[in-house]
Amino acid sequence: MRFLYLTSLLYFFLIQPFSACFAQSQKPLQTSTLTVAAAADLRFVLPEIIGPYQTRNPDVKVEVIYGASGKFYEQILRGAPFDIFLSADKEYPFLLYTKGYAAEEPFQYAEGRLVLWMRRGLFGEGKDWKELLTNNKVSKIALASPQHAPYGKIAKTALENAGLWEKLDSKFVYGENVIQAFQFAEGKNAELAFIPLTIALSPKASNEGNYVEIPHSFYPRILQYGIIIKKLANLSIAKKFKEYLLSEESQKTLKKYGFYP
Repeated sequence: MRFLYLTSLLYFFLIQPFSACFAQSQKPLQTSTLTVAAAADLRFVLPEIIGPYQTRNPDVKVEVIYGASGKFYEQILRGAPFDIFLSADKEYPFLLYTKGYAAEEPFQYAEGRLVLWMRRGLFGEGKDWKELLTNNKVSKIALASPQHAPYGKIAKTALENAGLWEKLDSKFVYGENVIQAFQFAEGKNAELAFIPLTIALSPKASNEGNYVEIPHSFYPRILQYGIIIKKLANLSIAKKFKEYLLSEESQKTLKKYGFYP
């Protein structure tokens, strides 16, 4: 009887606590979801940044939605549940900041460049961008909607400064964002497409086509900013992701894809 009593005490004080700790260690890791609304020009580079971040932060699941910056701006005004907004321009983040939708001041994460993309072999090498646009082979020119997409607005500015906007107006086809503008040209629904350099450097675009960079003298700098949306939930996680995006490691990845850090 004394033996059974001592055995029970041993189980209570030694084995049971160990079993409880072991069971607790077997519980699935609690994760938080960080929702990022990202400009379409980040479609190919952002996964390379998120991958290492999630490896180091297994308790955070990053979900990204890609689209036109202007569309995201409108959705945020209507209360869309985003944690971070990475725009393709400076204007939309600062508008949201002045309207009280940001947890802190907007931050610049990159600077983009504009190019004119074409399918390989269609025009040959070494052509001037204005010569390409006025070539007799060109029936359609794709660009993102200037109303919602910053790169579409920049393309329009470059064309206006070159004196070609009104002249070529009948040839323009508009995508909702820069990915769709690229798909028009890649799918032979347009001969040329104004897209960000980062998309032109993506595997599919670089394998199937060539590009000509638009001189900076024809358009203003494409400063790309982001903001953390003002929400109590996920604020600390959003700040941590922002720090990683601005880190030297992430900036090297952005540079590899054609961004100026």
